[in-house]
Amino acid sequence: MFFEQFTWEEEKLGLISGISFVLIGVFGYFVYLQGISLNSVIFLILAMLASAGAAVLFQLPRIRGMRAAISTFLGGIVIGAAVILWVIAATLTPGDIWKVVIIFGISAVEIVLTFFAVGFLLLALYPPGMEPVAINKGTAPVAGEKSKKSDIEDDEIFERL
Repeated sequence: MFFEQFTWEEEKLGLISGISFVLIGVFGYFVYLQGISLNSVIFLILAMLASAGAAVLFQLPRIRGMRAAISTFLGGIVIGAAVILWVIAATLTPGDIWKVVIIFGISAVEIVLTFFAVGFLLLALYPPGMEPVAINKGTAPVAGEKSKKSDIEDDEIFERL
């Protein structure tokens, strides 16, 4: 998958993700300074959520053991939806052509940063060497009883946070 090409340590991946989230806020302020309409803001937020969803879908084979073909197919569809929402958000901008061009550029940067921020965050939480969590379709545990494997997996996730 796409994010497995980045074989850095978890600390670097977390740092890159954190910096990306900060830059999302900075560029969000730039969008605010442009004084765009509420409809544009709503479509931009939806495009950013779709971009983050695509990053999650691309990582599902490693996180949940999903088939890579299905996850890539769904991720591609969600990226297409993000691009459509991005174009709608930028074209709803009132004003002259230069303002529209500025909004197109700033919102494109926001969408790309969202994709990488969520992708690197998940990559830091679930490194490539980690075994995917299998979806258990067996019997449910008895009420009040937790398995040891579940405790270990929960502890590993909390340690990574």
